[in-house]
Amino acid sequence: MKITGVVAEYNPFHAGHEYQLRMAKKLSGCDCIAVVMSGNYVQRGEPAIIDKFKRAEAAVYGGADIVIEIPMPFSCQNAEMFAFAAIRELSKLNIDSLSFGCEDDDIRLLKKIASIQLTPEYNYFIKEEMKKGLSYPKAMANALENLISDDSKAVYTPNNVLAVEYIKSALKLNLNLQYYPVKRLGMGHNDMEIKGPFHSASAIRNSLIKGSFSDLRLTEKSFEMIEKFYAEHKKFNTLNNYVDFLYYKILTCDDLNSIYEIKEGLDNKIMAQIFRHENVDDLIMSLKSKRYTYSKLRRCLLNILLDIKKVYINKFMLTNYDYVKVLAFNNMGRQVFKEARNKGIKVINRYSDYKKYSLDPEKLDRFQITNTSTNIYYLPLKNRKMNSEYTENAVYVDI
Repeated sequence: MKITGVVAEYNPFHAGHEYQLRMAKKLSGCDCIAVVMSGNYVQRGEPAIIDKFKRAEAAVYGGADIVIEIPMPFSCQNAEMFAFAAIRELSKLNIDSLSFGCEDDDIRLLKKIASIQLTPEYNYFIKEEMKKGLSYPKAMANALENLISDDSKAVYTPNNVLAVEYIKSALKLNLNLQYYPVKRLGMGHNDMEIKGPFHSASAIRNSLIKGSFSDLRLTEKSFEMIEKFYAEHKKFNTLNNYVDFLYYKILTCDDLNSIYEIKEGLDNKIMAQIFRHENVDDLIMSLKSKRYTYSKLRRCLLNILLDIKKVYINKFMLTNYDYVKVLAFNNMGRQVFKEARNKGIKVINRYSDYKKYSLDPEKLDRFQITNTSTNIYYLPLKNRKMNSEYTENAVYVDI
């Protein structure tokens, strides 16, 4: 069986994602599309607008055959950690190729940059550039200019950064994969206007949060899942929903410097801004600097909210669990996890599966951090769900 892997967030799933899955299947000629997707928190450092099971179900209706979860806490960390965790999970499903959306589909250039970024020379240039006070993204761009040519500038758009990180991660994991980039059409990654053949996820989220549900390029099932979530919880989820919870966590944290990505000095800046802002966006803008970009600060604050400490990250980086958590699947997806089981991977569709494999979830750090963060996900919503990691099962889609 030929399996093509896709890394995604689907926040929310829309027509552009459906197009990418269709093209991934066409370009690779695969039998199956296996998606690894962020759970209830996404890489940009915020809660997903609707929960992971609804997004995964929409994805299977939109062309995926199986959706597994990117484990916490990596789903909401920097691009390098996010990508490595995602590719490591996909490798458990025995993928032979990888497809991704990007602005520049020159796979030769993307592979060249990925290889260069694994060299000592690249790391040296990064350190030298950051000594000048540059942000990490700017330091990366300058380092690449020094080591290859001006054509590297075109690569550093959000989707292309992740494409390079996926290839780097595959190299680190010694995976021999084929790559099938799908050139992005329509609006840019962060464009906020509702126009063109495909709308960006950012524009769709912005429109939904403002209460506008019309003329969005969503699939039928995704729109159904969005309406279902809103009817159940009376609002969509954003980091701004947590401003009071976040202030509480900041005030009661014994040592902010123990939180992942918070370095000395930022802790004092955060404390100085307590209660001065009515929403998280304004708090972030008050902290923004060359060293701390908007995206990085958003991840820092989410790490505080979820109590993600540096020691946890180091521990999880060194631990490769031999199971995958399935969120949704169809009949073809069922064949994928049967093959994975035959190769020793434990496939978790429901809570009872842990026991079936003689695993004690209460002693699994990965399960515990996922369950706690999921409980926090529902805190600002109506009809809160508690301990849903125990009760919600993977969604089977019979199509």
